Amino acid sequence: MAQRFAIILFATGAALLGTNLLGFVHHTEIENGDWVVFDSRPRTLSADEFWEEARRGPDESEDSYVRRLTDLISDRFLLADSAHTKPTFFENWLLWNRARSRGEYEWTDTRRAVRLGGGFCSQHAIVFDNILNDQGIESRILALSGHVVNEARIDERWRVCDPDYGIVFDHSLEALERSPETVYEVYRAWGRPHDEAEGWREIFATRDDNTAYESAVDYRGDDASFERAALYLVWIVPIALLAAGGFCAAIHARNRVGVNPIEDEVDPVSHQ
Repeated sequence: MAQRFAIILFATGAALLGTNLLGFVHHTEIENGDWVVFDSRPRTLSADEFWEEARRGPDESEDSYVRRLTDLISDRFLLADSAHTKPTFFENWLLWNRARSRGEYEWTDTRRAVRLGGGFCSQHAIVFDNILNDQGIESRILALSGHVVNEARIDERWRVCDPDYGIVFDHSLEALERSPETVYEVYRAWGRPHDEAEGWREIFATRDDNTAYESAVDYRGDDASFERAALYLVWIVPIALLAAGGFCAAIHARNRVGVNPIEDEVDPVSHQ
């Protein structure tokens, strides 16, 4: 019995460990022209180029850095349906299993999100918020009725940022809620069509549906906690299975050594 358990545990642990190793080279990246993409703007930055540019200069002002980061995220991330950007089995089989029951999936882990390079506006906002916080700039995620943006504290003033389109407003959310016409004017100035800009104006104007989250973890809730745990558990589980298999194999070997084979004993009297 111990031998059978050892084989099962070893095989399962080795298979999962092999899956993790394959995940290093088999990762998902959304490409220009993929069928899940509904963005007319092509990507212009690779993941490596993004990280090279994402560092804040030693003398760079908050305003300059926030504007530059907004552009970087807009240039790197493609607008794609998050229902089709879930973790694959090879990337993380625990998250893959959890994501199967969800309509969409967004990474809280910044580097994995940048490597993926796409998703809905909420994925862009998560990355923007994480990087700003890492750089010591206060930021929060704003969930509007139909759009997700950010609000960053720049030079002691809260200002709305839309990394989805590379836009930095000179106004806070509260100010834009009071003056939604400003929203329309800014999106139009950035080249968005009339109907689309009108839609953004209406979205910002619905104050009761606008919610601020202090961090990406707050925004994603239990999914963020599970994701963080899963990044470690995918390694801990197979290693534990291999260790358990070794323990069972040791028990089996010890039991075999402890059993003496039955030998026929020769009666010396019968040979006299």
